[in-house]
Amino acid sequence: MASGARSGRRSPPLNRWIALFLLSMLGPPLLMSLSWILPGAIAVIQTGSCPPAPPDIPAYPCSLGQYLVRMTVGAWALMGHLLTWMAWFAVNFVLWGVGLFGVALYRNWRSH
Repeated sequence: MASGARSGRRSPPLNRWIALFLLSMLGPPLLMSLSWILPGAIAVIQTGSCPPAPPDIPAYPCSLGQYLVRMTVGAWALMGHLLTWMAWFAVNFVLWGVGLFGVALYRNWRSH
């Protein structure tokens, strides 16, 4: 019974690796999405109008909330965010896989 209770706990180094992995998965795409939205949000606060959107939407009066909805869950914006996030997840998994494979090779080489 004691081994069952102990197997549910993770070691502190493993917790750090999991936290680093999650940070590397969520941090960069979140920063990318924010960098696309923030300049327009500042402009909306200053001018009170949403910036024009290609190809045919001119600038129009709107609130910050309307702009944020348009730039986060609007049809084209949501597809852009999802594409960016999925691409980053794929790249990040490859980078972590290569890194962990390299660590395993190094440990194997060093043990001999």
